[in-house]
Amino acid sequence: VDEKKLQQVEAIINSMTNQERRDHNVIDGKRRKRIARGSGTTVQEVNTVLKQYLQMRTMMKQYGGMMARSKMKGLGKLSGLS
Repeated sequence: VDEKKLQQVEAIINSMTNQERRDHNVIDGKRRKRIARGSGTTVQEVNTVLKQYLQMRTMMKQYGGMMARSKMKGLGKLSGLS
């Protein structure tokens, strides 16, 4: 990851309120403009960061579900040992 991009993402996140960090659904067009101004980026860059966040969140939920299922399969094998 490019250091400049990482700093840009950090600036965008730091320009968000606590509420916006907790719930991305509250970020409307006006808030996106304010975040962009506060972070020295464009609205498009803010949109890109939000989109990447949502993609990562979805992927982690799917991964977490797969991990839970694989652990359950492993527990089933262990129960036969007793």
